[in-house]
Amino acid sequence: MQCTTIVTLNLPQHPGFNPAVIASKLQELLNNSDQLQAILGDTSASLPQESSPPSLSLQQAAERMHRTFLVNGAWKHGTAYKNRSQLQQIITLLGKDRSVSSLSLQDLTKLKESLDFKKKNTLELLPSDSPLLTEISPDDVICGETIHRYFNLLKKFITFCDESKWLPRRLPLHEVMLPDLSTTESHYRTFTPPELEGIFSSRIYTTNANEKFKWTPFSYCFWLPLLGLFTGARPGELCQLYAGDIFTVGDIPVIRITNEGPEQRLKNRFSARDIPIHPKLVEIGFLDFVEMRRNEGGRYRPLFPELPYDRKHGFARTASRWFSGQGAKDHGYLAACGLYKGEGACLYSFRHTFVHMLRNGLGVQEMMIKKLIGHGTKDDVTIKYGGHFALPLRMEKIAQINPDVDLSHVSWEKYQQLQRRKPHCHKEKRKPPVSRPR
Repeated sequence: MQCTTIVTLNLPQHPGFNPAVIASKLQELLNNSDQLQAILGDTSASLPQESSPPSLSLQQAAERMHRTFLVNGAWKHGTAYKNRSQLQQIITLLGKDRSVSSLSLQDLTKLKESLDFKKKNTLELLPSDSPLLTEISPDDVICGETIHRYFNLLKKFITFCDESKWLPRRLPLHEVMLPDLSTTESHYRTFTPPELEGIFSSRIYTTNANEKFKWTPFSYCFWLPLLGLFTGARPGELCQLYAGDIFTVGDIPVIRITNEGPEQRLKNRFSARDIPIHPKLVEIGFLDFVEMRRNEGGRYRPLFPELPYDRKHGFARTASRWFSGQGAKDHGYLAACGLYKGEGACLYSFRHTFVHMLRNGLGVQEMMIKKLIGHGTKDDVTIKYGGHFALPLRMEKIAQINPDVDLSHVSWEKYQQLQRRKPHCHKEKRKPPVSRPR
């Protein structure tokens, strides 16, 4: 079957020329391909060409991804810093100067092989043929949760490149997978009662004022383990508290986790919450400590002014390094408690211990636990009913928490006696915030 195209022409009026004759001659020309080619020449150069993806290097694409995710709020603060560092390690492994269009499933396989030998607390991914791999002990390799984080970050990078039209074709990412994480595997340890006994019978809580001691009795050293255990709050949430974030609702004292104060952050929209204060914290002297801070500087007086602010990590970095050390061989204060961070012990472990006591010790329903610790509850419609677990009900559950450890000797008043012997513990590391109405 012959294919034809109908063309309509507007012929100007010329005396002595018959339009029908003109049409006939044009048809004869169109039917003679050789003659038409001789007249028109090569027309392929004038045809529209399919645009090819821009030639970007993996390094350039990674920088664009970081900026895009930072601007649109997908990555925030410490998350952006961590993801940028990990993505840079991946790009270095794959080849920073490679064209982004050369990405393939083999890159996922290459990363997968490298992650099996990724050492903890290092900023390098070694290729699978590196002679250094033989020197790496299995005990020094990152855990499964961290392996998944690296692997999924590369998948996210490839997806970003695809959505940006930088890849010649879409890659079937589902064909390269990691084994599922064990449901019992956790990056953080849950403290047992004997381990809690070791922590709260250590020098922070047992040194007497008449004893000689060389360590500095900062306020956060005393309060962060206790607050983590009895509130389940994230270390970053506790370290950024101001005196005005602790107040009374009715007759219930609460800690408000918020981002309303200067340089305060929330991990997600569910993190904002009021946490009832356990009676044990009141007994130890927490409200007295808060009142002391409020008298020093009002509502925006930091609870822990000795903690400096880090733009990437917030206020918790110094406290975390004090408790679990910095680097593979520094175990921090954990060593004084008979623990070390290679077992997953850190300040975050108090949060996991709090959840364990609610879930396994008291049988608290999961949605109540999520409400108390600031996890999302959008997957359960029933949370919309019953006042979102009213504050008195939350207070009732909090007050029932019993870590099964002797805290009778723990006293803020006694700890202040130690502070008076080391006045440099009050040296402030934070700039005074600019007051603003609540």
